[in-house]
Amino acid sequence: MGFLALLPALLGALGPILQKVLPDEGQRLQVQLELQKALIEQQDDLGRAMAEVMKADAGSESPLARNARPITVLWALAMITWVGVVAPMLGLQVEVVVALKGVPAELWSLLTVGIGAYMLARSVDKIVPQVLGPKG
Repeated sequence: MGFLALLPALLGALGPILQKVLPDEGQRLQVQLELQKALIEQQDDLGRAMAEVMKADAGSESPLARNARPITVLWALAMITWVGVVAPMLGLQVEVVVALKGVPAELWSLLTVGIGAYMLARSVDKIVPQVLGPKG
């Protein structure tokens, strides 16, 4: 789930606090809108920084830096194909599930955060400008 998908839940959680601090509904809505805009702009800045890192990696002299993300994506697709298609066809799904349960949770977290950050950076440049509109 991306950060922008969490935004309504975050603002919903802040609603009761803002209601106590700002009883005036107009002021409260204005603060919520400003907070939402600031969070989206911060996400936009983060996405742009991540995109710059990806551009630098892509232009790197190092073959490993240049190819790390494509290799990771291909590895993930191969794993999905193995777990979801090949292993069940060969009757190995139980063994595969047992093996996957043996992977440390920290490694899964590292992998999911890395891939999630990559996907976020690839989509932020397209989504955020549509939400914020043209900068002027």
